[in-house]
Amino acid sequence: MRLTFLLWASLAPLLPAAGLTFPETVKEINAPADATFITMDFPFANKSDKSVVIKRYDAGCSCVSAGVESGKLIYQPGESGVIRTQFNMSEFSGDVEKPVYVFLEGDTDQVPSVVLTLKVHIPEVVKIATKTLKWEVGAPPTPQTIRMTVEGDDKVNIVAVTGSNSNFLHELKVLEAGRSYELIVTPKDTSVSGLGVFRIETDCKIERHKFKQTFASIRRPLPSEAPPAKP
Repeated sequence: MRLTFLLWASLAPLLPAAGLTFPETVKEINAPADATFITMDFPFANKSDKSVVIKRYDAGCSCVSAGVESGKLIYQPGESGVIRTQFNMSEFSGDVEKPVYVFLEGDTDQVPSVVLTLKVHIPEVVKIATKTLKWEVGAPPTPQTIRMTVEGDDKVNIVAVTGSNSNFLHELKVLEAGRSYELIVTPKDTSVSGLGVFRIETDCKIERHKFKQTFASIRRPLPSEAPPAKP
């Protein structure tokens, strides 16, 4: 079904909305750093000469809820309404894009008449340049560095870093207090694969930005990454 949606979306500009006209099908917003929920409204009107029935709407993600503002699902010619969406951004940061599929009477279960798109830019507060450090099995245990910077006007201090795997040694370096940090990670042994999780605690006043995570991985090369066999 997801492939069908993707194929439909690529053709969406060429398709009518089966009687409902949306002045905007894409909404974009810069969210405040302390926001938990963002609401976006998508007005529409029935500009056809027939009644239109909204059969269902599917947000496609548990982080997005959607509904017709009045609960009204049948629209006569000339009538208008609003589809209200709400995005729970508590688990997200950075640039996030989420669709909402609107199915009208007559649509198949796989192809909606309308795709609404929410684009949300969420401040990261503490931005981590590299999410996962990687070593191959058997590689030299060379130190690698994760750079972390604080964005925005307020300073945020990293107060603690806790690692889940004792095979990965770590050291926090303060480049500029409240602004810039480096986490230096060194594996003790790369002979076997393994994963380490680093929990980074800050003194950020916004609860959902107080903790961050980053990772270290020792892995075997994937078949497509392995060097070609010697003749």
